[in-house]
Amino acid sequence: MKNCGATTTNPIILYGKRHIRPDMIEQYKRTYQDFAQSVYGSNSEIKAVFSFPDKKEPSAYWQVVWVNSIESFSLNLVDSSTFTQLQETYLSTEEYPDLIRVYGGWNENIVSESKEIKTLYFDFLKSSAGFMKQDGAGEAGPALLGFTVRHIKPGRLAELATSFQAVCDLWYEKIPGILMAAVFPDTHNPTVVHDLRLFANHQAYLAHTDKSDKKLTSAMSVWFENYDTSIPFSGQLYAANTQDEALHTSSIKRSTTPRAQLETFHFGESSMLGIMPNMTRNNG
Repeated sequence: MKNCGATTTNPIILYGKRHIRPDMIEQYKRTYQDFAQSVYGSNSEIKAVFSFPDKKEPSAYWQVVWVNSIESFSLNLVDSSTFTQLQETYLSTEEYPDLIRVYGGWNENIVSESKEIKTLYFDFLKSSAGFMKQDGAGEAGPALLGFTVRHIKPGRLAELATSFQAVCDLWYEKIPGILMAAVFPDTHNPTVVHDLRLFANHQAYLAHTDKSDKKLTSAMSVWFENYDTSIPFSGQLYAANTQDEALHTSSIKRSTTPRAQLETFHFGESSMLGIMPNMTRNNG
């Protein structure tokens, strides 16, 4: 994966759904807000730290953390009473841990540190293709961030990686506002991949499927042939506005591909906890 805009490391992304004690949801909301403001204020390398309630499970909350540098990263993020208070609101136990996926520039020190947190199962994923930028390309937000799970045809992982990298190379050269496009093979299922995208804004999203660019369109068609399109992809989408129909259908085969099963969350809505993502933060 390209190490874009950095000399030694990639950003680190933590993503997962935390289950909250039913009688402590209000406390979670207050404490998470305090926690997010604390870590964001104390660490300029953090560009996103936010949480949204799950659409179908109101006592569970999705959490997203984007840290720009491995040197300033810890799974605890900050040693404070706020972090301790936040742990008290979680329902997960050593027997029934919550799942947190870790993407990007993690290293073995982080893997070792994760084993000390018994109430969480950390799934460390390695990218097989794509890129992640450490800057915001100088483009104003609000950003658009998508975590999707997609099924591929059996035995096509290598072909998917090669063809997707060809698409990513074109995206990287043509569209500065694509801040991340990366695919991560699932740890347990060889026909599942995790596809992460981050756009600086909605304009960058629209540009990434420019039908007038024949070279890009052709490369995307080759890449898309590796997916099992009989199964709709699923996941979560975070954006200021998710009403655009293009956000919920395939970039290539909208007429033949089942509608994506995406949960959508809007930045700035009342249910959002934490800080609005700022991908140009600390870019000099």
